[in-house]
Amino acid sequence: MPNRFKYVTPETGRAILENGTLRWSTPPMLNDPFDMQFAFQSRVDRDAVIAIALEKGWQHHSGELLDRPINLLGQVIRDFRGRGLNLSREEFVREFEGPILASLDKMKATMEGFCAMVRAHFENDKILCLSDEPDILLMWAYYASNHTGLVLSFRDDTHDNPFAMARPVRYVDQVPSLFDDELLSDMLSGYEALDHRSIMEDVVWTKSNHWAHEREWRIYTGAGRTSASFEDVPFGAEELSGVIFGARVTEDYKKEICELIGGKFPDALLSHAKLRTDAYALTIEPLSH
Repeated sequence: MPNRFKYVTPETGRAILENGTLRWSTPPMLNDPFDMQFAFQSRVDRDAVIAIALEKGWQHHSGELLDRPINLLGQVIRDFRGRGLNLSREEFVREFEGPILASLDKMKATMEGFCAMVRAHFENDKILCLSDEPDILLMWAYYASNHTGLVLSFRDDTHDNPFAMARPVRYVDQVPSLFDDELLSDMLSGYEALDHRSIMEDVVWTKSNHWAHEREWRIYTGAGRTSASFEDVPFGAEELSGVIFGARVTEDYKKEICELIGGKFPDALLSHAKLRTDAYALTIEPLSH
């Protein structure tokens, strides 16, 4: 039963617990300006693409067929093969270099529009951001008001539980490229290479290494129920498995939240973060009543 954690300010924590809802946000509301809306890169070396595509196309014509979907050019190559027109390497290049060059130029002309279409597709989609650890110092500082807020712990093993859909973010050094030499050469050698699932994963679950300390998991469910920039979505009382108070939480706030939890989330375990004396770290200990 893995838990996922939500770092929140005192005010946000109170609102979540009072209303029993979590806010799912669109990309423009997130604090990373590249999140789900980065400018797709097209890193293409024209000469290299042509050379690689001709080599792959030659293998497509004369070698072992790959178990992959093919495009229109691939069908033409297989028609040659099926009719027993066994071209030499030089004949293949003479026959297909022109169509491959023309196809590449046509593709490059449509890349920008396709990238814009992909960005627009995700513009109003909603995500919920969580973490897989409750004791990250920077997260407590940034998202829980300098250790005065809360971390809410959610379980994923109850009936019809959305937290089971959470997936880890992939942190990378370089902005993903929607079109690169490998992908284009696959398409130009006759194989269907645009994988819509892969594109979605690059957009939704890829972030810069600058954010790796967040150890983020996120849930993505598409556009949600409205076109608003956020939605406050209810969660079940049984899905909240625990509440962790920050190391600097006030006693009055702690008392208020404990009373609120006792009335609405009686099964949630209460604990608090304590500063360690032997390391720059926290320990999470049960809250004594």
